Amino acid sequence: MLPVEREVLSRIRPTAEEDRRMMKAVDGLVRKVCAAAAEVGAHIEPRLVGSVAKGTHMKNPDIDLFMMFPESTALDDLKSQGLEIGRRTVGGAEHYAQHPYVRGEYAGYQVDLVPCFMVKDPRKKMSAVDRTPFHTEFVKTNLPSRSRDQVRLLKRFMKGIGCYGAEAKVQGFSGYLCELLIILYGDINGVLQAASSWKNGVTLHLSDHPGEEFHEPLTFIDPVDSGRNVASAVSLESLMTFIAAARAYGAGPGAQFFFPRGVRSWSSAKVREAAGDRLDAFVAVSFQKLDLIDDVLYPQLRKSIVSMVSLLKRNEFEVVKTTLEVGDEVEVLIEMESMELPRERIHRGPPTSTPNAHEFLAKWDSAGLSKPYKERGRWFVVVEREHRRADKLLMEKISSLTLGKDIKKLRSFEVSSGRGLADEKRYARLLTKHLDERMPWER
Repeated sequence: MLPVEREVLSRIRPTAEEDRRMMKAVDGLVRKVCAAAAEVGAHIEPRLVGSVAKGTHMKNPDIDLFMMFPESTALDDLKSQGLEIGRRTVGGAEHYAQHPYVRGEYAGYQVDLVPCFMVKDPRKKMSAVDRTPFHTEFVKTNLPSRSRDQVRLLKRFMKGIGCYGAEAKVQGFSGYLCELLIILYGDINGVLQAASSWKNGVTLHLSDHPGEEFHEPLTFIDPVDSGRNVASAVSLESLMTFIAAARAYGAGPGAQFFFPRGVRSWSSAKVREAAGDRLDAFVAVSFQKLDLIDDVLYPQLRKSIVSMVSLLKRNEFEVVKTTLEVGDEVEVLIEMESMELPRERIHRGPPTSTPNAHEFLAKWDSAGLSKPYKERGRWFVVVEREHRRADKLLMEKISSLTLGKDIKKLRSFEVSSGRGLADEKRYARLLTKHLDERMPWER
């Protein structure tokens, strides 16, 4: 183990006393859940899952406790009784995945109380929630105790480079995927050495656990379910970031991979210096942040950005890149090659041999900026462009776009553009993220 890795471990590994305090909280939580289950007449088996159960947790972990109902339980009863047990145990807020669950606090720990079915046969079709206990047992059985610290290091590495978490906000590597990678390669350096040669579309699996073919940036066959890709959440961007980080760490290990400095907003002067004339082609769209969980919010945000970009491209604006910032409000920055297009554009008509070509000629004989003309066996005409400026196009059309279903309900969208963006403090972080091309470990 490298010296930097020993140093990182000393910061992230729980002490024996911290683990004793945590397990005391788990014991108390289990008793309270069982008492609440008895009060509502539910027959459950509490099951600790996640990193705490597998011994791969870091300091101040979340506690994931599943309430396992018999398979014969009606789904509506599982949902209603599971939520009621959660409310009586930790209060908290209700969240909705494949089964609804309650997130609250107990003895200073964030707790997820999740109802699921006690599925006996791992080959049986089941939800991701119902499959989780099988994942926990697989890791407990196949991950040597000496490798738990290696999992901690890999998780912290992923977190440092911004790739940890399968949730929609991150689209990165789940804790379970990190555990499987350590099982496959032995330690963090084995994982990083292997990842240095990965490419888009790489497929991995444990020996004796092959599976189906997937066409995704990264595939790791689930040893519990050969028809599932554990890495399905990993976006191409997260995969490429991890590959770049693995290569950089191999060339020069350092604590900055595990604990980067983070984004620090630039001054107006630095933004102007870095952007130069590019500022003229920046458009910022801002709107109210909706009270939605991240797994609901971020897919809607990405869908909305795709719709904005498609609108611009349909009107012949060349989009260079986009950046999203979610804080007190949502801000989207779109950079184009040019904010304004020429007044004229060439409109392509039908082939000259088309029987109804006369309709095109009649329409554009006097309506175009030129007379229709023939070129390479087809009619063309120079016409006046309907939308010349990207910012005005977005202002006019954004409410009618195919946005996320909750975003579409908003009544107000603010569109700002040009050099003045650099003078508004509200956009400082957004502009910094857009212009700062350095990786997290390079800052």
